[in-house]
Amino acid sequence: MSSFNSIQHNHLTEIQQRKIKIALIVFLIVGFVVVSLAQTPLNTNTMVIKGTSYFEPSCKDAIKLNDVPEIKDSVKRIQNIKYGIASTPLFPKYNVQTIDAAKLQNEPLPKLYHAILKAGYGPIYNMPYGELWLANTRSRENNYGLHLKHFSSTAQLDNVGYGGLSNNVAEVFFKQFYKKHTLSGDFVYNRNVNHYYGYDTSANQLTTDFTRQHYNFINPKLEIKSHYTDSTHINHNIKVGYYNFFNRQSEVENNIKLDATGNMFLNKERFSLGFLTDFYNHKQANDTLNNLIMSLAPSFLAGNKQWQLEIGLRGTIDNFKQKTRFYFHPKLSAQYNVYENIIIPYAGVEGGLIKNSFKNYAYENPFVNTTLRYTNTNNKYNFFLGLKGNLSSNTSYDTKVSYAQYDSMYFYAINYNTTNVIYNRFDLLYDNASLLTIGGQLKYQYKEKFNLIGKGNYYLWKTKNLTRAYHKPDFDITFSGIYNLQSKIILKADVFFVGQQWALTQVAENDANVLKPKILKGYVDANLEAEYRYSKMLSFFARFNNIANQRYFKYDKYPSMRFNFMLGVTFVPF
Repeated sequence: MSSFNSIQHNHLTEIQQRKIKIALIVFLIVGFVVVSLAQTPLNTNTMVIKGTSYFEPSCKDAIKLNDVPEIKDSVKRIQNIKYGIASTPLFPKYNVQTIDAAKLQNEPLPKLYHAILKAGYGPIYNMPYGELWLANTRSRENNYGLHLKHFSSTAQLDNVGYGGLSNNVAEVFFKQFYKKHTLSGDFVYNRNVNHYYGYDTSANQLTTDFTRQHYNFINPKLEIKSHYTDSTHINHNIKVGYYNFFNRQSEVENNIKLDATGNMFLNKERFSLGFLTDFYNHKQANDTLNNLIMSLAPSFLAGNKQWQLEIGLRGTIDNFKQKTRFYFHPKLSAQYNVYENIIIPYAGVEGGLIKNSFKNYAYENPFVNTTLRYTNTNNKYNFFLGLKGNLSSNTSYDTKVSYAQYDSMYFYAINYNTTNVIYNRFDLLYDNASLLTIGGQLKYQYKEKFNLIGKGNYYLWKTKNLTRAYHKPDFDITFSGIYNLQSKIILKADVFFVGQQWALTQVAENDANVLKPKILKGYVDANLEAEYRYSKMLSFFARFNNIANQRYFKYDKYPSMRFNFMLGVTFVPF
C-alpha cells in the first residue's frame, strides 16, 4: 500500500508539473499578445483572456546597515601660494640651437721677399727693358721700398724720322702706421725722352739731336690719413705735394698743391668737406704765368642698403693771368637697389674746373710744342644716367649715358704757322663743345683663375667754332683677359678697337696753302703676354705687341710700331 501510494503520489506530482508548464506557456503567449496589441491597436472590447497560475511571489527580509557615514576632506592646503600670468606668444619664435665654432689651426703666413727683378729684350726695334722693386717684408709698424724702371727703343720706322724713345722711373716710398693714423710719402723722378719723328725723310734730312726732346718730372709728396672707428670723430685725409716739370728748352712748370678732406657722421648721414689749394707757375721762353685755384666742396651723403643719395656743391676761385673768376658746380647723385643688387639704376649731375697744365699735355701727347697757350677748361655740367648690378656672383655690368658741356675744351692740331717748316709739332685749339657719351662695361671673374673685362664708349662731339673735334676718336672698345693655369702658366690678352678721328692738315689749293680736316682711319691693336713660372723664385715671359701688324696713326704724321715682341725673365734674388 505504501509503495502504491508513493507511485500514485509521484504520478500526481508529474501531473501538477505538466499543469504548471502549460500555465507558463499560456502566460507567455498572453504576454506576447498584449505586447503586440500595444503596438497595433485592436478592438479590446471583443477579446477577453483569462489566465490562472499557482505562482506565489515572495520577498526576502531586508538587511539594514548600521554604519554611520563620515565625510573625509581630501583637499590639502598649500602654503605660500603665488599668483601670476604666464604669457605664451601666439606664434612662437624658432629657437636656433647653437653649435660650437669649429677650431681652425693657425695657417702659416706666406713668405715675403725683399726684391723682384724683371729684365727683357725686344729684338725688332732694339727694346731693352729692366725693372726692380726693393721693399721691406711684413711689418706692423712701417713699409718702405724702392722702384726703378727703364725702357727704351731705337725704332726707325718707314718713311719717317728716327723714333727712338726712353722712359725712366726712380721712386722711393714709405708708410708709417700709427694707432689712429697712417703717414705715407714718396719721391718720384721721371725722365722721358722722345723724338719728333713725324716728317718725310725724302724731303728732309735731320739729325737725331735736332728732333730730340726730353721731359723731367720731380715730385715729392706727403699724406696723412686717419682711421677713427668712432663715428663722433672727424676722419681726415691731408695731401701735400710739389712737382717740378721741365723740358729740353727750359720750359718749366712748378706746382704746389694742398688737398684736404674731412668727414663725420650726423646721426646716420655722412657730412664731408673738401678743400683744395692749387698753385701753378709756368715759365716759358716768352712769358711767365701764375695760376691759383682754390675750391671748397661740402657734400651730404644719406642712405641705406637699398638707396643712396648725395648732395653737394663745389665753389671754385680761379685767379689766372691776373683775372679772377668764380665757378659753382653741382654734385648730385642717387641710386636705388631695385632687386638684390641685380638692378641698380643711378643718375646725377656734376661738374668742375679742369686745370690744363704743361705736364698733362706732354704726358698725353709727347709731340706738343715747347711753348703753349694755356686756358683752363670749365666743365659746366655733366648729366649722367645709368644702370648697374650683378648678373651672378661672378658677373657684373655697368651701362651709362652722359651729356656734358665744356667751355674752352682743348684739341690738338699741327702748328702750321711756325717757322719750323717740317710741321711736326702740335699746338692747342680751344673751343666750347658738348659731348654725348654712351658707354658700358661687363666684367666676369671666376675666382683667381679667369678674369675678363669688356668695355666700350661711343662719343658724339659737337663744337661751336671748329669744324671738327680734332684727335677725338668717335668710339673705343677694349677687351682684357687674364687666365691662370694652376699658377704655373699666366696668359694675358688686350684688344683695342679705336674708331676714326679727324685731324687738321694743310693742303695746296689754287697756288695757296689752306687748312682742311682729314680722316685718320680707325685701328685694331692686339697684345698678348704669356708667363711660365718655373718656381717661386724664377719665371719667364714673352710679350707680343700689335699682333695684327697694323701701321696706324694715333696722332697725325706719327705712325705706330708694327708687330714686335719681347722675351724676358723675372727673378726673386732675396
